[in-house]
Amino acid sequence: MLPSHRGSTLAAVLVLGACCVFWGVSFPAMQYAVHRLEAAVSSHAEPGAMAGTVAISATFNAWRFGAAALLYGLITFPAQRGHGRHEIAGGLWIGALFAGGMLLQVHGLRYTLPSVSGFLTALAVVFAPAAQALLLRRRVGGETWAAVAIAVGGMAMLSAADSASAGALAQRPPVHALGEMLTVAGAVLFTGQILAVDHFGRRGNTMRLTLVMFMCTALLSLLTGLSAGGQALYRAPVLAALAADGPFIGAMLVLVVFSSVLALHLMNAYQPRVAPATATVVYCLEPVMATAFSAALGAERLLWSTAAGGAVILAAVMIVAHAAMRPPRRQSAPPVAAAESV
Repeated sequence: MLPSHRGSTLAAVLVLGACCVFWGVSFPAMQYAVHRLEAAVSSHAEPGAMAGTVAISATFNAWRFGAAALLYGLITFPAQRGHGRHEIAGGLWIGALFAGGMLLQVHGLRYTLPSVSGFLTALAVVFAPAAQALLLRRRVGGETWAAVAIAVGGMAMLSAADSASAGALAQRPPVHALGEMLTVAGAVLFTGQILAVDHFGRRGNTMRLTLVMFMCTALLSLLTGLSAGGQALYRAPVLAALAADGPFIGAMLVLVVFSSVLALHLMNAYQPRVAPATATVVYCLEPVMATAFSAALGAERLLWSTAAGGAVILAAVMIVAHAAMRPPRRQSAPPVAAAESV
């Protein structure tokens, strides 16, 4: 029983780490694709019909996850028959929390520095073990709490490196600390998503759950984009320009195939094998991978503090993986009475 437990847990940690690689490459790919999208809109949109940041980001996510839903549905079509209420409810919960978290994060970035946003989003690594202990009544060991503290320190180092190259705020918030409050609210929703994957992923069919999640995320993103003024992105000249833009199509393929279909399927399949607190520490590798890919592509300089922060986070992941592989404690059997042994 011990080898199977250790092997299953280690496999889950490694797979979730691989998901972080796919999500890491999504940052430069998404930045590049959104830049191409903005260029197409500015070149072909009618005067006064420009879309704002929220509209562009939400519409882009609608296209990304809509394409992911279509591709994933085709690949897993034989397994999509017989959706139960559990898979539908689970997919809706996970998709709504995921889409809401991304929307709040993007909206918060309008009023706060990227470094602050990155650090506050990483508060999910603290929220998840607290929710695991208080809401799920599942023990969080001291080794895991130590890994959480180390991961927070690593995220702070990454944020400090980001702030060194940050510019001025995009907009002055109408309410003091509005950007920070929106970002923290997004971190709460991301924590809820992790807990929802833990709950529904243990009991439902992964393929059905993931398809509903993609569809829900795409629909909510579409409605958000349209309500924020994203109609300009659906004009025929804009769509024609994007369809003929090879680099944009290539970036979208990376985002849809690897960062969405493959990564989120693996997340829903393997995250329930570890505790939410363990998963959140592993997910701290995502900004590390994003920085590594951005540096490799020449999009940013790799500072010593960035490398040190990444090393600290990697150490936290190793600690939490070691703690997770420890077998569950067995209760000692009560002594057998002498009369019962006769």
